[in-house]
Amino acid sequence: MSLEKHEVYSAGYDPLVLKGLARREATRDAAFFVPHLTPAMHVLDCGCGPGGISVTLAALVPQGRVVGIDIEDRQLDMGRREAQQRGIGNVEFHHASLYALPFEDGTFDAVLAHAVLYHLAEPMKALQELWRLLKPGGVIGLRDADFDGDVYFPPHEDVDRFWKLMERVIEHSGGDTRFGRKQRRLLREAGFQNIAASASCDAFGTPEFTFGFSRYFGGVFLNQHRALILKEQWATESELAEMQNALIAWGSHPDAFYSRCRCEAVGWK
Repeated sequence: MSLEKHEVYSAGYDPLVLKGLARREATRDAAFFVPHLTPAMHVLDCGCGPGGISVTLAALVPQGRVVGIDIEDRQLDMGRREAQQRGIGNVEFHHASLYALPFEDGTFDAVLAHAVLYHLAEPMKALQELWRLLKPGGVIGLRDADFDGDVYFPPHEDVDRFWKLMERVIEHSGGDTRFGRKQRRLLREAGFQNIAASASCDAFGTPEFTFGFSRYFGGVFLNQHRALILKEQWATESELAEMQNALIAWGSHPDAFYSRCRCEAVGWK
């Protein structure tokens, strides 16, 4: 994630998180954006994480180049290793903030910001920087969460309480859990044209995914933010224990299912 120092990527960088981020790839997670690419484009992947999307984008622009940027060096190293292992030579990774990118005006033909802007306290500032970097006629693609579109099953009161608590943590960290629905407006206000919005979802519907998902949120996430939660009196220790137990039980349930809504938009300079 490309965040300022005062902002926090609320999911953190636990190995469980990085494993999930590394599974991302362009033709699935950026399917709305891929049809607008041509083989010689120069593409920027913002908040590239471990590079799964960056590397697979590079394979789609064989005469072009992909630049992935992030502020977490461990993820950038993972991206470099992934590119080397796949034999992809037209991708590079740089440590950089979305608010002040080290590239000349009009450097890129296309820019992708996948699951990053909704974590930012100043998304418009980031969009203005991306506008600067795009060539005239260049395309931008956004994909962000909107928590009102999330669904899970089977329901449980303590799991519901956890989702509300997670929203408070993200918003305290500078994020906006209802960002996805605002993409068209923000792109228009940033100066982009011919904006088209859509939506898809990330689904977790196998024992491996639901158990891993619940183990992360019921363990790593709550433990990572425990001090903040207790300090702000959003929950007590006993309430946190109830949520953790409910999440683990949900993830082990044979019928467990979860999907996260991802709003998407493309626009042109």
